[in-house]
Amino acid sequence: MSQSSPVFRWSKSVEESELDWWETEFTVAGVSFVSEKTINRKRCKLMVYDPDRSFCERLREKYGGGVAEVREEDWSPAATDGSTGLIRIRDRFLVTESDDESVLDSLRSENPKREILSFPPQLAFGTGFHPTTAGCLRLLADATQSFYDEDGWKMLDLGSGTGILAIAAAKLGASSITALELDEMALEVAKGNAKRHGIPEKTARFFSEDAVEWVKTPPKTPFQVIAANLFSSLLVEILPHLKDCLAPGGTIILSGFLTSQTREVVETARKSGFEIPSFLRRGKWVAASGQLKIA
Repeated sequence: MSQSSPVFRWSKSVEESELDWWETEFTVAGVSFVSEKTINRKRCKLMVYDPDRSFCERLREKYGGGVAEVREEDWSPAATDGSTGLIRIRDRFLVTESDDESVLDSLRSENPKREILSFPPQLAFGTGFHPTTAGCLRLLADATQSFYDEDGWKMLDLGSGTGILAIAAAKLGASSITALELDEMALEVAKGNAKRHGIPEKTARFFSEDAVEWVKTPPKTPFQVIAANLFSSLLVEILPHLKDCLAPGGTIILSGFLTSQTREVVETARKSGFEIPSFLRRGKWVAASGQLKIA
């Protein structure tokens, strides 16, 4: 792996019961890469990573906590959420942090029936190791089983981060993916990842767009799959608009919310015309999927 630029980390120990409040604060502050590390049953450590030290210093000035320069291995998903090794997604994918071609060739040889997704740690959310991303990948694999032999299905990826869901969708047979990401740095990471995985630009298109504003104007052609891995406050805001973006019989995948926020997200989804029957939980995180209600 090439030499990386300096990375800075703001961190602060907080009460688990305060996470909803912090989520709202981070949404307003424009924070796009947040990790949590459990300290004990009541407290956890919040960590925000950015190549711009001044951004982390502004968080320290506003919220307290500390700022430090960190090595690349100290902010990898394995270091921040306790995951190590490989992530297996149903019988479809194997996710690894390695981008070493010899390692990838070995994984391909050992797993001939799985697509190998290589996502080394980068300053963008969504490597497959965080519970929300892994949950979305599993629900995406489940939802698209019937799409394997079909051409032309479309996906909308809201908050694409590293582009892992868009790339997985292309590997699952999607012919058109519209991926929206407001963070410019994450957008460049996603485009680079798509290129590394051999995804044509015409198949996965990445746009610097505010998902909340974008969904307010329904697309001319609806999507068979919509994935939204966002803070719960953003999910609640966009859900009323997604009904007009999803094709009949299509699937909506939601994640980025905590168990304590599940009721609000699901109730908003139901009021917006969706049934949400499927849930995956890992620790405090939830991923869910559903369809439009049948009239």
